[in-house]
Order: sequence, then C-alpha cells, then structure tokens
Amino acid sequence: METVIDVRNLTKSYQDFVALHPLDFSLKRGEICAVIGKNGAGKSTFFKILSGQIEQTGGEMTFFSNHTEVSLNRSRKRMGFMIEEPTFFSNMNAYENLNYFRIQRGISEKERINDVLRIVGLSKNPKKKFREYSMGMRQRLGLALTLMSSPDCLVLDEPTNGLDAQGISDIRNLLLKLNKEQDITILISSHILSELQLVATSFLFIDKGKVVEQISRQQLNEKSKKYAKIIVADAAKAAQVLEMNFDKIDYRVMPDNELRIMSHIDHIGEINKVLLSHDINVNEIKVESLNLEEYFLGLGDGL
Repeated sequence: METVIDVRNLTKSYQDFVALHPLDFSLKRGEICAVIGKNGAGKSTFFKILSGQIEQTGGEMTFFSNHTEVSLNRSRKRMGFMIEEPTFFSNMNAYENLNYFRIQRGISEKERINDVLRIVGLSKNPKKKFREYSMGMRQRLGLALTLMSSPDCLVLDEPTNGLDAQGISDIRNLLLKLNKEQDITILISSHILSELQLVATSFLFIDKGKVVEQISRQQLNEKSKKYAKIIVADAAKAAQVLEMNFDKIDYRVMPDNELRIMSHIDHIGEINKVLLSHDINVNEIKVESLNLEEYFLGLGDGL
C-alpha cells in the first residue's frame, strides 16, 4: 500500500521552546487518521509543517515517496490543506471566491468550481455572498477550496470547529464519502473525539510535542478495556454488596446510580444474581468498552 505521508525525526523549536520533539509518523493511502491531543500538544504545528506554512527545525518528510524540497512542493499540489479558518472575500459568492483562488493557484479547469460546490453541498445558493454564510456553510466552502486541485490527500485541522450538531454530522458524512468514493486519504484533528471515533481508521496521540501512541482502529478496539455497566436502584447499597461478596473488585460509582465494574467481567451473571439476592433492583447490565475520549484520558497522567 502506498505511503502518502512519511516523517522521520521531525522537530520544531522556537529558541528554548520545543514545540515538536522527534516525531515519526506514517500515513497509508486510503486511511483516515485522527490526530488527538490537548491544546498546545503540537497538532497545529505538525500540520503547518506538512503544509509548508512553517519550516521544521530538523527531520525529514516524504510525500508520495518524494522527499527533496522541490518534489515536496510538487507533491503538495496533490494535497488539500485546511489548517486555519480560510479567509474569503465577504462581498463575493462561493463561485467568485473559488475562481479567485483557482487563478491564484494556477488551476486551469474552471469547471472544477461547480464540481466542488456540488460535492460540498453549496451549489443551491450560487448568488449568496460569503458574509451571509452560516458557520457550517463557511466550513463547507473551506473544504471546497481544499478540493479544487482534485487532491489525493486532505490535511484538516479542526474542520468542525464552531459547528452545531447537524453541521458536524454533515461534515462527517462528507469526509466519509470522499474517502470511500474518491479514495481520498485524510489526516484530521478535532476536539470532538466522539466524531473522530466514527470516521477514523487510525489514531495518532500527541502530548507536549511528543507522540504517545499511533494505533489502528482494530488495535484501539483490542486495547480498550471492557467494563460492566450496571444501573441499579441504589448504587451505594450495591457497592457495599459487591465489596462483601467479591474479593478485590474494581469498580467506579458513576452518576445516576450507575456502577462501572472494571474487574470480574467474566462473572457478570454471578454479580447480577448476588445483587438480586440482596433485593437490589438491576435496571440494566451490559459489557461495554472505553470510548476514544476515555482511552485518551487513560493513556497517562501526562496527557
């Protein structure tokens, strides 16, 4: 499988401050990789180096097996970048804005404008000025701009920032469609981890400029700890019963009379029977896995 992005020992320093420690990362064709980290973790710095907005202090980058400075710039034409909220002309409509950037970037196919507006769902209001756009429409136009050069890879930093639930869902479905139908590889960051869990095929965890872990979706599913979720009528009484009847049981008392049992997963039937025998009504009992946010927070105290 072709490697789209490959970086080795990539670093970025500002005098005494190290924004990126030696970073190794590889992105294969067809992947949707989610970059996850808190504010200041180094995600945007990493994306800006990839896009050429800032220069790395050290290390090597390879795009589509090309690694010289000239070939990197050429390869970037096969990529679409949305690092910060795009700046458009407020008095122009979508077509006029995209046509301006088409000319600026030397894209010859004028008909591509209508294609990308249709792809992102902005073709129904062709005369509407950018200043009249909602946040969701602005993000869609930003995505349309990244698609103008028919890229093989998209690098998107917080593409759902500021959107409502419907807007987030629309962007998610659009990215999945681009990935599946047009085979576009995607590198994406977002603070909404539940959304990333719905789209990503791999995950890169960054903290304080360092890579903590890079794993596939399958590896994440295997490593996510399972727990028993039990909702009872009286969580305090249920906790006492569990401690009396099960040696070294590991559990958490959650809001709304929920208990999370981290150990004894293979004895759920017995746990249910014991609770019932002590007149504790069990409203729900099932085994679940940690979601992406819980896994992220559990990677270590440093996150």
